[in-house]
Amino acid sequence: MLQTLVRRGPLIGVLLALVASYAALVVTAVLATPLIFAFFLLVAAVMDILVERRFRPVVFLLRRAQFGISHRAFVQIFLLLLLMAITDANRDMSRSELLVVSLVAMLVPMGRIGYLGLLTLVRRRTQPPVEVRNVDLPPELRPMSPPGILVDNLTFRLLTLGLLPVLAGAVSVRLSDFRPFGMMMVLYVLVVGLASLLLLRQLFALGSRPGRQALLDGVSAALRDQYRPEVVLYFSGSATSLYQAEMWLRTVERMPHQGVVVVRQRHAIRNLGRTTLPIVCIPNQVDLMNFTLADARIALFVSNVGNNIHLLREPRVKHVFIGHGDSDKVASFNPFSKVYDEIWVAGPAGRERYARAQVGVRDDAIVEVGRPQLDVIERRTGPLPPITPERPLTVLYLPTWEGWTDDDFQTSLTVMGLELVTRLLASPLPVRIIYKPHPLTGTRDPRAAEADRRIQAAITAATRELPPVPERAAAELAELETRLAGDDATVAEAERLEARWHEVFWAAQGARHVLVEGMLPNLFDAYNQADVLVADVSSVVSDYLATGKPCVVANPKGLSEDDFRAAFPSAYSSYLLNPDADITDLVDTIVRTDPQADARVQARAYLLGPDEPPAQQRWNAAADALMAAADLEWDGQHGAGPELEQVTAFVEPSAAPEAMGESQPG
Repeated sequence: MLQTLVRRGPLIGVLLALVASYAALVVTAVLATPLIFAFFLLVAAVMDILVERRFRPVVFLLRRAQFGISHRAFVQIFLLLLLMAITDANRDMSRSELLVVSLVAMLVPMGRIGYLGLLTLVRRRTQPPVEVRNVDLPPELRPMSPPGILVDNLTFRLLTLGLLPVLAGAVSVRLSDFRPFGMMMVLYVLVVGLASLLLLRQLFALGSRPGRQALLDGVSAALRDQYRPEVVLYFSGSATSLYQAEMWLRTVERMPHQGVVVVRQRHAIRNLGRTTLPIVCIPNQVDLMNFTLADARIALFVSNVGNNIHLLREPRVKHVFIGHGDSDKVASFNPFSKVYDEIWVAGPAGRERYARAQVGVRDDAIVEVGRPQLDVIERRTGPLPPITPERPLTVLYLPTWEGWTDDDFQTSLTVMGLELVTRLLASPLPVRIIYKPHPLTGTRDPRAAEADRRIQAAITAATRELPPVPERAAAELAELETRLAGDDATVAEAERLEARWHEVFWAAQGARHVLVEGMLPNLFDAYNQADVLVADVSSVVSDYLATGKPCVVANPKGLSEDDFRAAFPSAYSSYLLNPDADITDLVDTIVRTDPQADARVQARAYLLGPDEPPAQQRWNAAADALMAAADLEWDGQHGAGPELEQVTAFVEPSAAPEAMGESQPG
C-alpha cells in the first residue's frame, strides 16, 4: 500500500492542489475579497494547464467525477457572479442589469463548449475513412485538416482566453466599474466568434469533397496504379505493440512480390517505423470490407486479434500467420491458428510445438521458413574474448512482460529480476549490463513495473560511477538523433544514419551499463554487443541462438531441469537460472568452460532451421508456393474487397467525384 501511495504521490498531490485552488476560490468569493479571488483564480488556471498537459490520469478521474475542464469553467463564472452578488459592486445596478451581466458572463463557458463542439464536428467530417503513407494522392483525396491556429495548443489558448473575462470581472468588482469586464467580454466574443466562423466555413467546404466510398475507391485506385501490391502485412494493436509489425518490414521489402502494410489504428500510420512499403490505415471494419486490394494474394498476420476477422473473410486471399517471434509461450501455438491457410514457423521446433499442443492445426499447414530478420546478426564461432575492466563481460538482460494470464513462466522480473541485476553489478568479474524490458512491462501487474523501476534505478546509479560518454561522441549522437527524428530522411539515408549512430554509441560506452528505453540501440545490435543473454521463455531465446553465444533462461518456479526442458524445448541448450541460484556462478561457468556450446549448434538448426538456403530465400519460396496453390484453387482469381470495376470507374476521365451528402452507406 505504501509503495502504491509513493508511486502515485505526484498524481495525488496535483489533484489535491487543484481541488484546494478551487476551494480557495469559493472561500474568497464568499468573503468578498476580489483581489485575493483574482490571485487564486490565477493559481487555479495554472493548475488546470498543468493537469491537462502532464497528468492525464487526473484528467480522466476529474471527468468521471463530473469536474472536467468545461465544468470548472462554469464554476469560475458562477463564483464570479457570487462575488458580484455578495459585494457592494452591484448596489447601483437594477435587477435587469444584474441579469444582463450574468447572461454575458455565461458566454465564457458557453462559448468554449460551442467552439469545442463545432471543432469536434469538423474533425469528424475531415477525418478520412482511409489514410496512407508512401502513396501519392490527387488533391481531392488528401486529408483536409482545420488550420493549425484553430487547433494547435488548444487547451492553453482556451484556458487563457476564458481566464481574461473572469479576471477582469474580479477587478471590476474591486473598482465598482464594470467597463473592464465588458471590454474583455467583447474581446472574448470576437475571438471565439471569428474562430467559430472559420470552422463553419470549413465545414461547408467539406460538402464538395468526395464521399466516403469515393475516397476508398480513389485511394485503392492510386495504390494499385503505383504499386499493385500482392502481399499484405496486416497489423492491429496498441502503440506498444507496433514492434510486432516493424520486425517484418524489411523482410516484406525484400520479397520479389510487392507488399503493402494494412493497419487498423490511426496511431500506427503515424508511428510505424520507416519503410519503403505503402501503408494504408483503415480503422472501420466496413470500410475495410469496401476497400479493394485487387492484386492481393497473400495476407500475413503478426498476432491473433479480433480485428483479423475483417480480412480473414476474404476467400481469394491466402492467409498466413507469421506471429511476432517463435517461442514456447502460448501465443506460438494458439488454437485460433486453425483459421489460417498456413502457419510459417522458423524451424522444426515450431512444427513440433503445434503437434504437442494438439490445438487442431494440420501438419501440412505448417511451413518452415526460418527467421529472415536474423540474417543481419553476427555469429561468434570462437571463444569469448578475454574479460578485463576495459573489456567487461556484456550481459544482455531481456525479461518478457507479465502476460495476460498468471502464467508462472511469463516474467522473471517479479521473482528474481532485481536480485540477479544486483548480483551482476556486484560481481568480482567485470560485467557490463545491457537492460531492455519488454514494451508491455507493467501493463497488468504493478509488481513488474515496480521491479523494472528499481532495476533501472540500480543500473543508473552504477553507471554514474563510470567515466562519462565523451563530449564529442555525445554531440555527434545528438546530431544523428535529430536527423533521424526528422521526416525528410529516406529509408536508405535513415539506415546509414542509424548504422553510424550504433557505431558511435557503442564505441563511446566503453564499460558503461546501457538502459535501452527507446528505439535505439535496436535489439539485434544489442545481440551483437552481448556476450551472454539472460532472458525468460520468449522468442528472444530462439533468436539469440543465431549469434552462437550462451543464453541463460530464467526458471521462476524452480522446476527440475528435466521438467523445464520438456515443457520449454527452446531452452534445451540454455543454462537455467532458478530463483535461489546465483547468476554469478552461472556466468563463471560460462566464462570458464561453456559446457552447452555444442548443444547450441544443434539447437540453432532445431529452432531456426538450416543455414542454407538463407531464411529470406526460404521465405520467398514459401510465398511463391502459396501463390501458385491459390492460382490453382481459384483459377487465377485473387484480390480482396469489391470488384475491380467499381474501383477503376473512379479514375475514368468522365467520373465526377461523389458529393459527401450522396456517399454510399458504410
